[in-house]
Amino acid sequence: MSAFLGPIHYWLYGKITLQQQLVEEVTALAKDKGITDLESKLNSTYGEFDSRPLEEIIDEDNIHGWLQDKVSRVEYKLAEAVTQLLTQNKENMNELENIFYKNGELVGEELVREEGLTVPRVYKAISDSLLDGMPCDHAIQIIKQEVDEVIWKRSFCVHEHYWKEVGGDIKNYYELRKAWLKGLAKAVGLTFEEQDERTYALKRGE
Repeated sequence: MSAFLGPIHYWLYGKITLQQQLVEEVTALAKDKGITDLESKLNSTYGEFDSRPLEEIIDEDNIHGWLQDKVSRVEYKLAEAVTQLLTQNKENMNELENIFYKNGELVGEELVREEGLTVPRVYKAISDSLLDGMPCDHAIQIIKQEVDEVIWKRSFCVHEHYWKEVGGDIKNYYELRKAWLKGLAKAVGLTFEEQDERTYALKRGE
């Protein structure tokens, strides 16, 4: 990653910001369920999110380290927030999936406005939205890329240790991620497939 602030840093920060939005929706659900102190506990443990423009808040002497820290904080927040809700009641998973589905749907609704929308363009939106560690981690590998189909594989999981540390189950993360992907796919009129636990496809048609 470059030592100077550039497009890749804004790209990563956009992904961090989207996950923070999901965290805020999850904590709002928690409040509705009677877990009223979850947001304050997360902020106390992992710090409050600063929504100012990146160039105003980043440590330009340590760009990579600063971004890695922000990735870790928002990963911990999501893992702990989801785990707290599911500890209270496993049935909360349905509402959590709905939050993620609708968020993916919103991203898809923006995409359908584009002319000549291809499946690789939709896949790029996934890559632009969902956190998968730092760019240098190369956690995701594209297996096949054509105009009407993209298949990708998770090389390794960059999320699990956050979930383990808060006593959560990484399977819950991937169920929520699938809900997000299904929402996106529905909005753009594509088919999303889970081919195995690490391999996924997005395609036109059934």
